[in-house]
Amino acid sequence: MFFETALQLIEANLETKTGKHLTSPEKEILKAAWNNEPYNTVADSLYLSVGYIKDLAYPLWQQLSDLFEKKVTKNNFRNILTEQSAKSILTPTEIAACDIEQNLDPKGNILILDDVVENLQVLTEILTKKGYKVRCVTNAVMAFKTINHNPPDVILLDIKMPSMDGYQVCATLKADVESAQIPVIFLSALEETIDKIKAFEIGGLDYITKPFEPEEVIARIQTQLTIQQQKRQLREEIQQHQQTAEILYQSRALLASVLDTSRDGIAAMQVVRDMTTGEVEDFRYLVVNPALAKLLGKKREDLMGTSMQKTRFNQLIPRLFDLLAQVVETGQALEQKFYWSNDNIQKWYDLTAIKLGDGCSINIRQISEIHQMNSPLTQIANLV
Repeated sequence: MFFETALQLIEANLETKTGKHLTSPEKEILKAAWNNEPYNTVADSLYLSVGYIKDLAYPLWQQLSDLFEKKVTKNNFRNILTEQSAKSILTPTEIAACDIEQNLDPKGNILILDDVVENLQVLTEILTKKGYKVRCVTNAVMAFKTINHNPPDVILLDIKMPSMDGYQVCATLKADVESAQIPVIFLSALEETIDKIKAFEIGGLDYITKPFEPEEVIARIQTQLTIQQQKRQLREEIQQHQQTAEILYQSRALLASVLDTSRDGIAAMQVVRDMTTGEVEDFRYLVVNPALAKLLGKKREDLMGTSMQKTRFNQLIPRLFDLLAQVVETGQALEQKFYWSNDNIQKWYDLTAIKLGDGCSINIRQISEIHQMNSPLTQIANLV
C-alpha cells in the first residue's frame, strides 16, 4: 500500500464517521510516520517548532485510535493501517458508495451499523436505488460520533457485533435525550435467535432478518419514517394549539382588564327567540362589566345569564326593546341619548348598541349631570 492510498483511506473514513478533515500539518505528520521519519523533519518543512508538531500529533493519534479501535502511535501507524485496510474499515470506494447523496431531495437519512462490509453494500444498494441517503459505520464508536455530528432519520442496527452488541448500542442511544427519538430497526441473520422482548424493551421498534428482501427493507423503513413524520406533525399541531390557547388567554385577560377598568357601562346580550316564529322574545346577559352593574344597582354575578324583560327595557328608553331587536335583525347600529334621576341628580347618558352575533352589545356613557334640589324625579329607569 502506498502512502497516498492510505491517506485517501483515512480521509474518507474520517469524513464519513466523524465529519472531520485532516489539516495540512496533520497530513505531514502522517507522512513522516509512514516513512519512519522524526518530527524534526515535519517541523523543518513547515517552519514550525518541534514542540508545536508534537502538540498536533497527540490528538491526531488519539483520533485514529478511536477510528481503528486500537491504540495508534507514530511507531505502529503503518502496520495498523495495513492490517485494518483488509478488515473492518471500509475502502474509499465502499465509503463513497455508502455516503454519496444519491438524491438532492432524499426520502430519508439512513444510518447502517454493521461490522460486515458485505451487508453494508447490499443495504446501501437497496436503499440508494429507492432515493434514500445512506451512511455506513462498522462499530459503535463510529456510530455515536456520526449520530452526534448528523442525526439520521432511521438507524439499522446489527445485533451481533464485537465489543458492543446491538442491544447495548440501542440502550445507549435511548438513554441520550439527543438520540432517544431516532427509530432503531435491528438486523439479524435468519438462523440467529433474536430476543424480541429485550429488543423492544430497550427501545427497538422493528427488526429485519438476513438475507435482506428489498421490499421488506423498504417497507419497514418507510413505516418508521411515516410514523416519525406523523409525530412531528402532531408536535407542531400541539405547539400551534398551545400558542393559540396562550394568545386566547392573553386576549381574554386583556379584555377582562379593559371591561373591569372602563368607566362606561358595557354589556353583551344574546337574543332569546320564539321557537315557533323565530321572533325575538327577550335578551339574556352574556357579559356585564362592573360599571354597568353599579349603574343598575346590582352585582355583576347576579346579572350574568339572566334575562332582561321587554317592559323593563322600555322603562329606560321608550321602545328600547324593539330598537335593540331591530339592531339584531338589520345590523344597523343604534345611538340614543337618555337620562334618569337618582338622589336629586339628573344624569344624561349616551347609549350605543351594535349587532354582535345573534345578539348585541351596548355601551352606556355618562355625558353630563344636573343637580335638581327640589324637583321631582323626571324619569326613573330600572333594568332589573
